[in-house]
Amino acid sequence: MKKNAYFQAIIFLLFLIYGCGIYRSVYSDYDRSINFTKYKTFAWLPDRDTSNTETNNQMIRTNTRNYFNYEFARRAYQINVDSPDVFLDLIVRSERKAFEYTNRWYTPNSGWYRCNPYYQECPPPYYYPYYYEYDYSNFHVTQRVEYWESSITLNIIDRVQNKLVWTGTAKGDLYDPAYIEDNLHPAVYRILKKYPIKPVKRVTP
Repeated sequence: MKKNAYFQAIIFLLFLIYGCGIYRSVYSDYDRSINFTKYKTFAWLPDRDTSNTETNNQMIRTNTRNYFNYEFARRAYQINVDSPDVFLDLIVRSERKAFEYTNRWYTPNSGWYRCNPYYQECPPPYYYPYYYEYDYSNFHVTQRVEYWESSITLNIIDRVQNKLVWTGTAKGDLYDPAYIEDNLHPAVYRILKKYPIKPVKRVTP
């Protein structure tokens, strides 16, 4: 019994970890003709976007690259800025969006309660006052919610062949930019979870 409870607690904890993250949608694709085991070194390409916003700035991009460095080190990759096997291209995008939703409110209106003569004694015409009916017709409140549609994309480019060999993207809706830092490493982890080369060693942060 205790073992089952312990197992259920672990499953619940994992559900909270992965269910509460921002970047819930992950997509990846790669060139099936490539043998990824031949890649051992990498280097970063310069930022395409040098903007400075609350959802995409130099600090966010630097931290994201550091998390990718850590995950590639776990796969026995090393940084080589002179002649890397692959180039890493990081793209962070955020687009402000909005949606509207309508709440339907109800209010009680005084009405009549009809008595059932088969179950109780009722005076004619079988109606009692002071029963409340609910009117849904005229109480609608429409609200507008703004949010950021944010995405993190990693492109891996074969330096010798100069072609894209792998791409991965994590996408999600960000309602409070203050939480973006806490979700960067989980997003990087989920992106590279789909990479053909799996972690082979433990790395000390």
